[in-house]
Amino acid sequence: MIFQFVTNHVHNFNEEDKQHYRDTIGHLVKFLGTEAGDEDSVKITISVENTKHHTGEDSFAGKAHMTCPHHGDFYADVSAASYRDLADSIEKKLKDQVKKFHDKHKNGVHNQ
Repeated sequence: MIFQFVTNHVHNFNEEDKQHYRDTIGHLVKFLGTEAGDEDSVKITISVENTKHHTGEDSFAGKAHMTCPHHGDFYADVSAASYRDLADSIEKKLKDQVKKFHDKHKNGVHNQ
């Protein structure tokens, strides 16, 4: 899986944070089955933004767009209190979509 990170108004989003996202989200390829192609066929762009909660505390908004062969197109738009919580929320949203996509293709049902 090829990861691309876009950070807006984010401070201290370092390589360790990026690796956490790779570890948390990277396993989704296995749920795609043969629809995933090879490792370089699945691409994901993750956008992280630091936002202020109405209480004045920092919060984070994240968007992810993952694509794979056979028209697999998956989106997540979430918010959380930390970078790590954001990764978990993105993974959960994408996982549901990926499983549904795999089941649909595994059973030979394709959208026209």
